[in-house]
Amino acid sequence: MKKILLAVFVLSPSFAAATPTPLSPRYEANCQRPQWSPDGSKISYEVNYHDRKVIEQYLITATGSVETVTPTSRGASSLTAGFATSGSESVVHELTFSPSALGTYIYSASGADSDYDLYLQGGTRLAANPGADGGPSWSPSGNHIAFTSARTGEGDIYLLNVADLSQPPTRLTSNETASELYVAWSPNGRSLAFVGHNNIGDNIWVIDDVATPGQRALTNWERTQTRPSFSPDGNHIAFYSNREAINRFDLYVAPVNGSPRKLYSGVVMNENGPVWMPDSSEILFVADLDDQYDPVYRTDLNGSSSRINTGTVGNGDMDVTQLGDGNVYLAITAQGTTNGSNRDFKQLYVIPIP
Repeated sequence: MKKILLAVFVLSPSFAAATPTPLSPRYEANCQRPQWSPDGSKISYEVNYHDRKVIEQYLITATGSVETVTPTSRGASSLTAGFATSGSESVVHELTFSPSALGTYIYSASGADSDYDLYLQGGTRLAANPGADGGPSWSPSGNHIAFTSARTGEGDIYLLNVADLSQPPTRLTSNETASELYVAWSPNGRSLAFVGHNNIGDNIWVIDDVATPGQRALTNWERTQTRPSFSPDGNHIAFYSNREAINRFDLYVAPVNGSPRKLYSGVVMNENGPVWMPDSSEILFVADLDDQYDPVYRTDLNGSSSRINTGTVGNGDMDVTQLGDGNVYLAITAQGTTNGSNRDFKQLYVIPIP
């Protein structure tokens, strides 16, 4: 039955009742970072074997088959940190889809040559260079791929021209006292938001036009501001911050050229940043409420929030898509269902959102 569920959602969304549908196999590890393809025909997700420091990347397709994403070749390089690299590919993650017209994706992987590199679907390595590359993000316009690289000894943002991927990438940032990461594109493919990390704190920065990459600070706070996410209409940026309490992350939103304001206190961070509803009117998030098994909430831009009855518990990373008939679906990782007994590891579910 699982092998046809995604196809049912894609081709006949009205079939789905307002209940969680499990999609992924059960792994002895947690699923994380689900992401819908732009046309809603696929969902990518990762499986994190935390104790072994191994991350695997998968796609579940419109035919219901589960595809393993892995490079087919590697080259010599010199830098990595954090994860084991002996044996076969140990970390394959951070998949980002191209626009539908291009029909492909890129991702980051590490392996036996002790480095992280970017790969195109099929295993072709991109922007090969000593120094770890990661955090790729394909622009919605399809023209560019932004990523973070340590090739100069820092964590800088680089830009690949999709029209000629054989050309060296363009360096966008060069701050000697900071690293830049968690790149997010505006919907028009012109602007970037990212996190600038230094010894004072992590803050949100914006490049308004990648053609003339000047930077401006959206926040200038202590502690950590992270995972920026543009609204689908391009007017706002949502992010997380622990500026008020070091052990608590809150949800914030800011007009692209305005001041941030807090929407909700105490959230579980989504790896790909806050999740916007397709009409930009609301943000979905997981409330950090252990006694309620981390429920899913929605909030408007004024901070008026309400709980969504997803039928899942131990909720984690999520993403939404809107299909051709206007129905919206949530892909979410959760430990199980409200009435289920198996809650060992997070699994991938799909749920219709009213």
